[in-house]
Amino acid sequence: MDQRSLEAAAKSGNIDLLYELIHEDPYVLDKIDDVPFVNTPLHVAAVAGKTEFAMEMMNLKPSFARKLNADGLTPLHLAVDHSHFWLVLEVVKADPSLVRFKARHGMTPLLVAVSKKKIDLISEFFLVCPESIVDANVNGENALHIALNNYDQREGLSVIKVLMGWILRLCQKDAEWIETRVINRRDKDGNTPLHLAAYENNLQAMKLMLESSKINVNIENKTGLTVIDIAALHNNRETERMVKRHGGKRSVSLVKIKTTSDLLASKLSWRESRRTKKIRFYSWISEERRNALLVVATLIVTATYQTVLQPPGGVSDGGGQNGGTGTSGTKAGSVVMDEVYFIWLWLWNSAGFYFAIEMMIRLLSLGQESVFWYFPLFVPLLLAYSVAGDVIKPNARAYTIAGVGAIVVLIIWGLIVWFWEWVQSKRTKVRGPKSGLVWEGFTTLDQARGFAPNRYGIR
Repeated sequence: MDQRSLEAAAKSGNIDLLYELIHEDPYVLDKIDDVPFVNTPLHVAAVAGKTEFAMEMMNLKPSFARKLNADGLTPLHLAVDHSHFWLVLEVVKADPSLVRFKARHGMTPLLVAVSKKKIDLISEFFLVCPESIVDANVNGENALHIALNNYDQREGLSVIKVLMGWILRLCQKDAEWIETRVINRRDKDGNTPLHLAAYENNLQAMKLMLESSKINVNIENKTGLTVIDIAALHNNRETERMVKRHGGKRSVSLVKIKTTSDLLASKLSWRESRRTKKIRFYSWISEERRNALLVVATLIVTATYQTVLQPPGGVSDGGGQNGGTGTSGTKAGSVVMDEVYFIWLWLWNSAGFYFAIEMMIRLLSLGQESVFWYFPLFVPLLLAYSVAGDVIKPNARAYTIAGVGAIVVLIIWGLIVWFWEWVQSKRTKVRGPKSGLVWEGFTTLDQARGFAPNRYGIR
């Protein structure tokens, strides 16, 4: 009787009746919640479109929002399927994670909205839960796959345009990873969305997807066909030409690459080893320490550069000779200090300047990305530093000796660091405290106490 009364209250949206039933039996909702698969009052309200009742029920029993009925559907899936727009919005505002909740066949509310071509709901889902674009069903089909499988020539590309518009506009930290993962996702047959468009000769959809710089046009499906192969089988010349312009090839012409197992089983190259060590070295640096090191490096760059602009003793105005045995100062702007002093000053000042800049570049990239993009920041500064040194030099010989000396110092320091790392790698490892976790490398006593990893084993 309580179950039928609850259903009647949900269908009519009668909240007063709901509380009358709760007065009669305080456990009436808990009894429903104990059933693994059940049609809750929230399911009934979602089908009927009773927004106020549905939100009252979510407030009383938030777990109902994630409860599957006997058909394997949540209330949100039902609300999307029945086009109750405002009810859907209120539900996802209360719990945005529901957009990614998988129900029957692994379908999320977003995927249901895509299959039903509910464009307004799709865009609202993206706004409240941006990461939902990566979700796929049990067949490996994401939103793009489903949109292409449900493509209707009469309705055009409206859904695909919305999906691609969102993918190409993502700007969050992992936007490129998301774009790559979505656009190149393969379904149970190994087909990417581009494969599906090629099978249907859907040139407009292909043009939209080819706007992505992350698309891989040479992925082979499970039958070994690339997009070009599919176009050739269907004699779609225009598709072939379009994909070829983006680097598309036939599967027989693709270079056979090693499998991941082959790569892992191969010997570690020197370059890969150095890169791995570099990334590991910088990975433990906290954001606070990284910022502090950047500040220190910046201060060193500033101080060493200022030394060039204002060298000790000043510069000559070109009007006379230095006193004592110093260098002639007839050239305006040259230092008045002794040549030997200039060599030593320029050598160590330059070594500090170059090392600080190198440290800044390493800290900015953290060893995980190419430093090429940071060159425009520092190359002009290095050139200006060299020009300033050329202006204040007492003579060409002193300038050359000091410059070469600074480079030699940096090379020697690099060799010392490399040698020390090699010695440390060969040194017998000291057994730590008696602990299985320590022996297996999961932790150390220092790490457990909160100390940063000791790079060189110095105690």
